[in-house]
Amino acid sequence: MSGEPRDRMARGESARALRLVLIGYGNPLRSDDGVGWRAAEELSRSLEFPGVAVASVVSHQLMPELAHDFKDADAVFFIDATREGQPGEVKSHPVIAEPWIPYSHACSPAALLGLGRELYGARPQAYAVTLCGECFDHGEGFSATARASLPRLTALVEKLSIDVIAQLGTAEPFAETLGGSE
Repeated sequence: MSGEPRDRMARGESARALRLVLIGYGNPLRSDDGVGWRAAEELSRSLEFPGVAVASVVSHQLMPELAHDFKDADAVFFIDATREGQPGEVKSHPVIAEPWIPYSHACSPAALLGLGRELYGARPQAYAVTLCGECFDHGEGFSATARASLPRLTALVEKLSIDVIAQLGTAEPFAETLGGSE
């Protein structure tokens, strides 16, 4: 869809639900490494917009099979913990598809996006959203820093979702679901 408007209403196409896919990944048995899972699970219960379908997937790591989960998506969010940055820091950046390298053990969001494009023609908007963890030791609980920062992580994904919905358009105005515009 490069270069063409993505607002279905502007093109006169029939309305179909926009599809957002949340991919939370990491190891929930390694303390803060599980924030991606928790955020995706929380967001799958709380993100509700008219004309928008939200799907959530959790995984220990990014695997080629996940490309199928976003093949029909309008946007995909890769949610993970990171060691880069200051503990508690929440960041996001757009993900640009990179060529898939077969037989590689490493799978980045960009490579997975490239695989989805190669296999299914998928071209969703994509974002990596991370929370810098403090503790990656064995354990199921989060550090105090990660626990305190988790609401900022989910709020950032929600804000990005609203931005995507506003850009792509929906069958119904989303601002009303938020109690008016901000």
